[in-house]
Amino acid sequence: MMRIAVMGTGGVGGYFGAKLAQAGNDVAFVARGAHLEAMRANGLCVESAGGDIALPTVVATDDPSSLTPVDVVMFCVKLWDVEHAAGQIAPLIADGGVVIPFQNGVDSPDILARVLGEAHVLG
Repeated sequence: MMRIAVMGTGGVGGYFGAKLAQAGNDVAFVARGAHLEAMRANGLCVESAGGDIALPTVVATDDPSSLTPVDVVMFCVKLWDVEHAAGQIAPLIADGGVVIPFQNGVDSPDILARVLGEAHVLG
């Protein structure tokens, strides 16, 4: 079992995070606003052609520092927020974890490497 944090739980982060949780991994979701409130109240539900997933309770927060270090951070924030969000997840990978960027565009891995160190980024 891997410890995983999803930074940015929208469509992409929600889908892949739910699949990984369904497979038995320990997944925490970082979100804000309506997504965060919905997960806190109802868990996480994903409807997809590949099969629906219903996780009645999930660990959901808007503060990555409230989580313990993880093996993997799925980095699913918007490209314009990469540098700021990278600083927020640094404590999550302090024990040797890695970050996998899920953004469109080629700049994200370079920004993450600059902020977090190249050894932590799987571009």
